[in-house]
Amino acid sequence: MSLSLPASAVHANEQSRLNPPKPLVVVLGEDTYPFQYLDKQGNPAGILVDMWREWSIVTNTKVQFVARHWQASLDQLEHNNADIHIGMSQTAARANLFDFAMPFTSLNAYLYVHKSIVNKKQVSDLIPYQIGVVAGSSHEVMLHELEPRLSFKRYKNRKQLLQAAAKGDLFVFAGIEGYQRNVELEQDIAANFYSSSRIFIKKVNLSPAVIKGNQTLLDKINAGFELISPKVIKQIERRWLGYHKQTSGVVIAMQTGIEPFADIGVDGLPSGMLVDLWQLWSKKTGINIDFVSGDMNTTIDDVKRGVADVHIGYPESQDMRSGLKQAWNIISVKSRFFSNNQQLKNIETSDMRIGVFPTAPYISEVKTAFPKAQLRFYDTLDAMVNAAQNHEIVGFVSSAAMTSHYLLANKLWANFRQYTDIEFNTQMYTLTRVDDSGLADRIEAGFNLISVEEQIQIERKWLINPDDRYFAATANKIKLTKQQKQYITSIGAIKMGYLKNWAPMEFQGKNGQFLGVNADIKNLLVRQLNLTIIPVAYDDFVQMVNDLIKGEIHLVASMAQTTARESALSFSAPYWPSPWAIVTSITQPPIFNISHVVGKRLAVVDGYHIVPQLRQQYPGIELVTVADTNQGIQAVINGTADMFVEQVASLASTLKGGQYPSLKMSLVAELTEQHSRIGFFPGVKELVPLVDRVLATIDETEQQNMYQKWVSLDLNSDTLRYERWLKILIFGLLILTLIAAVVFMSNRRLNIEIQKRLKAEDNLKFMASHDNLTGLANRGLFDDRLHQAVLTHHREKQRFALLFIDLDGFKAVNDLHGHHIGDKLLHRVGLLLRKCVRESDTVARFGGDEFVLLLNNIDNRSSAQQVADNILQALKKPFHIDGVSVSISASIGIALFADDADNAPLLLKMADQLMYQAKKIGGHQYKMN
Repeated sequence: MSLSLPASAVHANEQSRLNPPKPLVVVLGEDTYPFQYLDKQGNPAGILVDMWREWSIVTNTKVQFVARHWQASLDQLEHNNADIHIGMSQTAARANLFDFAMPFTSLNAYLYVHKSIVNKKQVSDLIPYQIGVVAGSSHEVMLHELEPRLSFKRYKNRKQLLQAAAKGDLFVFAGIEGYQRNVELEQDIAANFYSSSRIFIKKVNLSPAVIKGNQTLLDKINAGFELISPKVIKQIERRWLGYHKQTSGVVIAMQTGIEPFADIGVDGLPSGMLVDLWQLWSKKTGINIDFVSGDMNTTIDDVKRGVADVHIGYPESQDMRSGLKQAWNIISVKSRFFSNNQQLKNIETSDMRIGVFPTAPYISEVKTAFPKAQLRFYDTLDAMVNAAQNHEIVGFVSSAAMTSHYLLANKLWANFRQYTDIEFNTQMYTLTRVDDSGLADRIEAGFNLISVEEQIQIERKWLINPDDRYFAATANKIKLTKQQKQYITSIGAIKMGYLKNWAPMEFQGKNGQFLGVNADIKNLLVRQLNLTIIPVAYDDFVQMVNDLIKGEIHLVASMAQTTARESALSFSAPYWPSPWAIVTSITQPPIFNISHVVGKRLAVVDGYHIVPQLRQQYPGIELVTVADTNQGIQAVINGTADMFVEQVASLASTLKGGQYPSLKMSLVAELTEQHSRIGFFPGVKELVPLVDRVLATIDETEQQNMYQKWVSLDLNSDTLRYERWLKILIFGLLILTLIAAVVFMSNRRLNIEIQKRLKAEDNLKFMASHDNLTGLANRGLFDDRLHQAVLTHHREKQRFALLFIDLDGFKAVNDLHGHHIGDKLLHRVGLLLRKCVRESDTVARFGGDEFVLLLNNIDNRSSAQQVADNILQALKKPFHIDGVSVSISASIGIALFADDADNAPLLLKMADQLMYQAKKIGGHQYKMN
């Protein structure tokens, strides 16, 4: 028996083969990334394109994509030149032209607001501004519904809109979620339009659209999309957005117990350097994040199983891989060798046992560095430290920052030695699943929006030891956008004014070169911004400022920002402390505050910002204007002025040679908290935020190096020169007895001059190392004695203590009774503190109302506690100053060497933190570990 088809069916199949049905033409917008756009090869791509490809498969229907500008894509469908629009939001106007299928995805619409108007939080706040929109988009309709008074500026496509925003033509524009394909354009936008400040408009459902009346096609579209599984839609969204639309966030697997990189804080919340970096990433991208915690192995499994989307940061190398995708190299960690309280020799040739983590990517490097060593593997730092204490291993290799935190927290720092010359670098990567390419791209794009200086600030917060830092070492150039690079190129060479004779901040060398601290700042700007800066030397400060206002030069460093100057100039952020001091005759009484100058003649350099300040606040001072520092000093010497006011650094540099033995320098309380800025001609004011970013990369270590390079307080007097002349005169006396009387008189005068200079040198040395108000050691002298204490006590295995003291209620004393009472109170407190300690101890004033005590060779904790108790008890008695009874107390933090730390910076930081803890819980007490 045979089966045969009807003739009509055979004819239909033959016709279908010879004349296949035409594909459905699907029109799309060409630049709505990542939903519908053309890729670099000109092919349709995006979330909607992938969804329609799935629709094509499940319905066995061929589709042909056609891309147009947005308005043209709408026109294409309206004029029946396409069968379907790939997807759009429904509006009343569009509903008159098209029929819509069921929504199959959604996006969020936002208003992006320029950083200069981030205080605008509501749509109604934006009425004064033109809002950039793509012509034909639904944004204009949605915004008109919210606020009819808004005005708009329309652009042909999204790229033109974003370029206008990047150039500064727009302060507000409407956009969707997602990031741009053009990295440089995205960085331009992110630099001025923060995702964290955007204003939500509404959630927009996207639906395919057809021409009016084509219900058959509409039914087919709906039926096809119902056949696509939710799992496939989720995969498509993750591929392009990096996360599923229903969650709108990223879950991060975080390993705990690796402080300072990542751990759970005392408040139960994730904390650490990596956590802060990810939170900044969230702020830059506008994507919510959440953390799930665990150990090293479980967090990797969480990502592999889909419990988490990304690993916060994991150590990998070519030899040690987790099987996940390296999405971003988030940081490099320095690991060092630690031994258990012993100085090891011939480490490289020893067959000792060394502990390492089994997942450490530097194991092969350790084997190379210690070829004869036996490696023991431990899963936790706690286990490794215990093994070293139990002599199971001689030492171990671990993250220097993490190990330091662990040893300090567990009071074990004094029992271990860190070998800074044995170091291994570990690259830490954020990891995703291999198939999550969209998330990997999203991660990279987000971290590219974080600036170098932002990374440095986070690193400084968590890594106390500068040697452990990674970002600071990579800050050769800050990241500039394309627009910023074009601006720097467009302005060409700019001129920087400086004073010829204002050492150490700026001065002219013997060969006419620009030298000093500000010259180093100039070199930093050149290196990091690719600026061309031409130094221009000046004799007169007033002339230099006038030329800056006129635009003859473009920037001047070491300027104060005043109200008068703000109207004519732009200013950078403060970058250098610039306290002021007063020079007087050595016979004058000490100057504690500016009120002591009233009724005196005070010389000041013409043009300095403090001239109008002094005239306004202290009319009783007679001001004598001079051209520069040397003229000011000569005015005091010649008697045309009683005093001269100048910045401390410049005065120290001028007085250090000993050529002015009859002068002394005093710090004045009201003038010590000032900072210098860089002043800009308004024509180059767009440089200000870029310069601020460079200045933000200068940490305390680099600032100190600059200062030490140009400022030396070593007081090299002329004593040796006079002694040589004395020998010559004595020799002449033996040969030429006829001039014996002359030599005698000369020798007598010479001895007097030598003694005067020695006394002046001693006075200047004392001023350089002591606080002018209290006579206590200043920060410089204290740092030196603290360093010596660490060396001595480390060698002798002795304890010493630091007491960090902050006065409670000192501000109230100043506000109620005036600064002159406050100054005298500080002086009396300094005397009291001296009486509470031994001669071998050090009492120092740190500035303001903060004091630090260094107690040498203490037997135990109770010795330090007893001193703190004595201070608190002594402060209970009121002070009687100029007929006023003043009561004061203190908050005290106590840190012990080597229980709390075995180096000076950490010990001081610990004492400071403990002091703040005491103050937080009410003050009038001490706090110690």
